[in-house]
Amino acid sequence: MALNNYANLKTAIANFLARDDLTSEIDDFIDLTEADFNRRLRIRSMETVDTTFTIDAETEALPTGFLQVRSFVLTSTTPDRTLELLSPFHQASLSANDTTGNPRTYSIEGSNFRFQPIPGTAVTARLTFYKAFDAISATNTANHILTNHPDVYLYGALYFASTFLRGMDQTSVAQFKSQYEGAIKQVEDADDLDKYNGTPLIQRSGININNFDNVK
Repeated sequence: MALNNYANLKTAIANFLARDDLTSEIDDFIDLTEADFNRRLRIRSMETVDTTFTIDAETEALPTGFLQVRSFVLTSTTPDRTLELLSPFHQASLSANDTTGNPRTYSIEGSNFRFQPIPGTAVTARLTFYKAFDAISATNTANHILTNHPDVYLYGALYFASTFLRGMDQTSVAQFKSQYEGAIKQVEDADDLDKYNGTPLIQRSGININNFDNVK
């Protein structure tokens, strides 16, 4: 049976556990797996680009599924200007010196970006960010991870199931955890290989690394 959709994944998990009485609990195991790999993975398939992110107030809501900024560039200025990420405390300490104008810095507070200076008129930015993978369900039957790395879902759910089933021996718990960790590592290694394609990294002189914002 191919692990190519939500229903088949649930069936496979039940088969591996040799249990037919965990239908609702398997949904929980899948949810826990998704929460875990979304916290840990930062790979290219999670990158989303919004080329028309509008800033017209001091605060703007984070995009749906937002995890982390990759780059944030003001594009309605000439030339483009990279916004600098500051801690909320640091940004607040500088805000007294600014009135209104094109934003130069941003911080993340709760579910919002906060910009400084406050734009007097709407400006546009290109926001590249890591977005959580959409959860799979009976209506959204697959996503990138299930399609390309089904072992992450399978072994992750089996690991979380093994911590739920009190009667399962610790050897099985350790085995599922090891298989899940191995699957996560393979996803990260494959992504790194695709990024660099085996090309050795070359150290270059004269480059100020402080000019690169939020580069992984």
